[in-house]
Amino acid sequence: MLSMAWRNIIRNIRRSMITMAAITIGLASLLFLWAFNDGIHNNMTRNMQDSIVGSIQIHQQGYFRSPRLSRYIHQPQQVLTALHQAGVDDYASELQDFALAAGDDVSEGLVLVGVNPDHTLLTMPNKVDQGRWLRSDDDTACILGATSARNLGLHLGDDVVLLTEDRFGSLAAEKFTLVGIISSGEMGIDRGLAVIPLPFMQRWLGMEGRVSRILIQLPSERLEATYEALNAALSHENYEVMRWYDMYPMMQQWVELENVFYYIFLGVVLLIVGAGVMNTVLMSMLERVHEFGVMLALGCSRFSLAGMVLIESVMLGACGVIIGTVLGLSLVAWFHRVGIDLSGQMETIQRFYIDPVVHTEINTDHLLHTVTLVLLAALLAAIVPAWRVARLQPVDAIHHL
Repeated sequence: MLSMAWRNIIRNIRRSMITMAAITIGLASLLFLWAFNDGIHNNMTRNMQDSIVGSIQIHQQGYFRSPRLSRYIHQPQQVLTALHQAGVDDYASELQDFALAAGDDVSEGLVLVGVNPDHTLLTMPNKVDQGRWLRSDDDTACILGATSARNLGLHLGDDVVLLTEDRFGSLAAEKFTLVGIISSGEMGIDRGLAVIPLPFMQRWLGMEGRVSRILIQLPSERLEATYEALNAALSHENYEVMRWYDMYPMMQQWVELENVFYYIFLGVVLLIVGAGVMNTVLMSMLERVHEFGVMLALGCSRFSLAGMVLIESVMLGACGVIIGTVLGLSLVAWFHRVGIDLSGQMETIQRFYIDPVVHTEINTDHLLHTVTLVLLAALLAAIVPAWRVARLQPVDAIHHL
């Protein structure tokens, strides 16, 4: 049956090649679009984690929804033990508060973050394009986002007064020197953020030895397992362990929504593939009705004939899938290396944490789903022709013109 099915395919090689070309182009296009989509999403989520939130944060219960100095991590050693047991050796501690920043003539509300100048898991030090990052010997040094500095009318070396409350609820004010300005293009950094040295912020606000949150940076394949381990160890101890998408669910929902649109596009391509395969197999069947009648008269079973038609469809689909997969993955590999330059949309894409050059990446699940569904579409497209073959009557088929 395999050899007969193959001979039937090459009997009209032009029609078979057109069908395989449709499958190849459709599958290659889908794989490339998936890879572009996954590349953007992975780049966006990685940049957001690297720039602002980390992969996982640990806070005192209720801190994320209602941050205040009184909700600091009370037993840091307990958290460090849980981190060690979960296989996490690298982490960063931060202290966060809200402050009013005053320039010469205007003021602006800011999120005030104290970081260890020598050890931060975030990429903010790399985004300082004016001045410098904080140093370990800095006290009243400050980093502002470019938009905040512009709104306040501040330049490098200027004084900026920060007004906030300490741990006891008393007003605390201090004059800082602006030593660095961040211009990242990202909304969460360029506006509304001030960064100062953690040791000085702890002394200033009466928070010696205390931190608001602990950040962990992890590769995506370790995220869920580490989260489960930390959540099991700390959730009953009045701590909350949050993944990046628990803190910013809108980003994850956006990724999921875009994936839904790509699955709709996949459905359209599957309809085209199915129609093409069905047309080829049905035309081939109609041209061979007389041949099928003779085979039935000679004792060939209806099941065998229907199976042969199905095999033809699967062989057409498999050839198109193999070529399409090779072509699609070749495109993905090429653009993964050279990237796709989106710098023309620089201002738009940067505010969503997307780099100007996007490198294609393909999710293994998306690859397997696409290839499997295209093969399945080719198989299902042959059901109608196979059913018609199985219903042929030998005498009528032999006399068919």
